[in-house]
Amino acid sequence: MTTGEEARRPRLRASGSVPPWIVPPEGGTVGRVCVFCGEEAPPESAFCPNDGRALTASLHPTSGTTLTVLFTDIEDSVHLTERLGDDAWAEIADDHDTIVRNALDRFAGFEVKGTGDGFLVVFADACKAAQAAIEIQRRIAARAAARPDWPVRVRIGLHRGDVLLRPGGDILGRTVNMAQRVMDKSEGGEIWLSESVFGEIEHDFPADVIIDRGPRRLRGMEGRKQLYELAWSPTEDEPLLPGRVGILP
Repeated sequence: MTTGEEARRPRLRASGSVPPWIVPPEGGTVGRVCVFCGEEAPPESAFCPNDGRALTASLHPTSGTTLTVLFTDIEDSVHLTERLGDDAWAEIADDHDTIVRNALDRFAGFEVKGTGDGFLVVFADACKAAQAAIEIQRRIAARAAARPDWPVRVRIGLHRGDVLLRPGGDILGRTVNMAQRVMDKSEGGEIWLSESVFGEIEHDFPADVIIDRGPRRLRGMEGRKQLYELAWSPTEDEPLLPGRVGILP
């Protein structure tokens, strides 16, 4: 007979493993086997050799399925593809994907899936999710500044809450929807946060780094939701501006 607790646990994968951000295999190491295909990665690799997804050994929320969900999106990607052509766009997309995945590896993020011109990512730690978002914006801005033919700006939105795990490693639920709607409010080069993320990170960042953007209507959501913007700057020497702040080395 299945208990309520057993029914809530994620189903075992074909490889016999549970997604490592939820339940570490008892007595075993976690994060070096891809939970999507079961392929074992070499010790020096941060990515699955089979499907290229990021592997993370430290992403284990103690609160079950409560995660920080981060969405990224390349602003105006359809227009860029039309203007630049398929070959140039493919190169840009590859560079963008590498930048994002490097940030996920550095700050213990787990790539759930690509969205065509962005990513759906989860973090156990909200502060690391915010730091990863800043890292992404910094590296994207640096690449665009160095290459006039690389006109990429990325929108990022974060929300924290419970998610539903699906067989195969995908996630869904209101938390995922909310994170996407928060991202939709941002513009290229910006990082927007929900109130749940703000509550987790407000004491980890200087007071002038998190900008109150007030209650906003989000498509498909009832009422208004309080939103914030996380500022960043390309370097520590730059002055603080909305959309930019220097936090990372």
